[in-house]
Amino acid sequence: MTRVLYIECGAAETRSAFIIDDVVMRLWFAPARGDETLPRPAEAGDVYLGRVRTISKSLNAAYVDIGEADDAFLQLKKGEKAPVEGARVVVSVKRPALGAKGALLTLRTPSGSPSAEEELAARADSLAAPARLAGGEDATLAAFRSIKPAAVDEIVIDSVEAAGALRTFLAAAGAKAPKLVTAPVSFRDLGVDEAIEVALERFVSLDGGARLTFDETEAMTVVDIDSAGASNANDRINLAAARALFPELSRRGAGGRILVDFLPPSGAKARASLFDFLASAAKGAFPGRAGKLSVDGVFDFNAPREAPTLLERASETVTRKGWIREGRRLSTDWLAKAAIRALENALATRPSARLRLLCGAALGAYLGERPQWRERLAARFGARFDIVDDADLEERSFDVSEIR
Repeated sequence: MTRVLYIECGAAETRSAFIIDDVVMRLWFAPARGDETLPRPAEAGDVYLGRVRTISKSLNAAYVDIGEADDAFLQLKKGEKAPVEGARVVVSVKRPALGAKGALLTLRTPSGSPSAEEELAARADSLAAPARLAGGEDATLAAFRSIKPAAVDEIVIDSVEAAGALRTFLAAAGAKAPKLVTAPVSFRDLGVDEAIEVALERFVSLDGGARLTFDETEAMTVVDIDSAGASNANDRINLAAARALFPELSRRGAGGRILVDFLPPSGAKARASLFDFLASAAKGAFPGRAGKLSVDGVFDFNAPREAPTLLERASETVTRKGWIREGRRLSTDWLAKAAIRALENALATRPSARLRLLCGAALGAYLGERPQWRERLAARFGARFDIVDDADLEERSFDVSEIR
């Protein structure tokens, strides 16, 4: 078994993919190196100076303003003195905001480093709440931490500087480090880009015509196994679906309660065999706790819900008059990073060409607010490209063409 973590340090985004035996198992996205401290949603490990809005004595908790749309939830430990309403508190983010649920917090625990604590205290004294005091470590280190280090045999990274930062970190940690290789990383050639596209779709096709249908809600993820007219027996379709299930859930970043509606097994023996396969396949690939598999094929599973799903990262809700339900579309941020990545790939693969990134009005305005992305491209590839608005394109569309 080969377990490789690939890290792609782009001009607009840092992406990583954990691949086991050529199967994309986990995806991770972060700001580009250099953008870590720019405004962004709170992430696990960030430290904030917050202000207490309300106290809930019945919950032994406080709701704290850390500058996000929804107040964060601070669960107090038994015997821990509750702050008063309006008080400034230094807190750590335990879990980021998910959907309509605010972030989960803990009261800041001293790091043990006197100098670090003094700097943190000085920042807290000089700033008005709410404010981020610490967080946004080097994106390369965050990518490494996102995967259990012990599970990685090799790390391939496409930036000499980023590899140096990671090498220094690993040396300081003192633990046995995986093999570290600096080499070009192509998510397209590795099949990662295709895996991302599939993981953003609602339907996943299986051999023989069957398919999996994924529906995310605030409370849970529901997966339906549909024969879709396939002629195979239920047990055979169920086994194919079980093989595809956990890698797909992992790539999608699903968590919380997960219900999977398999086709009804042919009998008790087939049901026991399917459950044993599911319980075994989940180990290592997708951490969680298997529940039960009912007689009619409903499988219950619980997994940690610690971060936004891929769908939440990539898209935003859209409401239109007359719709009875909310729809989703790819966010402007996701599309802008895709546009810069397309230009970056074209510049790398066509070294003698002069290229132009054409953008719709909304996308062009968004990129105009992030000049550092253009500057990073220029530092790497020179001035043989341009980024311009095109009135003929839909406002959030883009295209890369050659300058003749």
